[in-house]
Amino acid sequence: MSTLGTPLAHPLTEAERAISGWLAGSLNRPQEAWNQWKGGPIALLALGRQFSAVRLAEELVYAMAVGQGATAVLRACLRGPVIHDPRGRRFYALVPPSPSPPSLGPYARHLGLGHYLGVPRIGDNEPDGTHASYWAIPMSSPGALCDAIRLDEVIEAGTTALDSQAES
Repeated sequence: MSTLGTPLAHPLTEAERAISGWLAGSLNRPQEAWNQWKGGPIALLALGRQFSAVRLAEELVYAMAVGQGATAVLRACLRGPVIHDPRGRRFYALVPPSPSPPSLGPYARHLGLGHYLGVPRIGDNEPDGTHASYWAIPMSSPGALCDAIRLDEVIEAGTTALDSQAES
């Protein structure tokens, strides 16, 4: 079943509307985001002004989670919003805007100014079988983002786990 062109299953709460508005504000014309969410499951939002993203390979996240639920581990570690793109086999941790770090290793990449990200509608918190992106960890309030230091720890733990697997 496809969700393309279908509205949210429920009207947005005041808090969800505030979060959506904050996200839409990443564009020069925020109405563009609202129009995209109305017509489909994602809106293409600009990165680097209000927020950036760190793209994490699925294998990094699953290696770091070591048999536990990846979403539960990310929620406990990052305490901020994460988007899962099952088609691309990636997670995107939303972080404060900042210059790109020199390197995050082979399994992670900082996406800031000049990049765009397909951001799911608020309320799309579960995979729906269409392989569309969804909020693995929903945003709790406008501007509530992942802690970059905690994210570095997640990347380091996942990289170490993957390097150990490769040596075995």
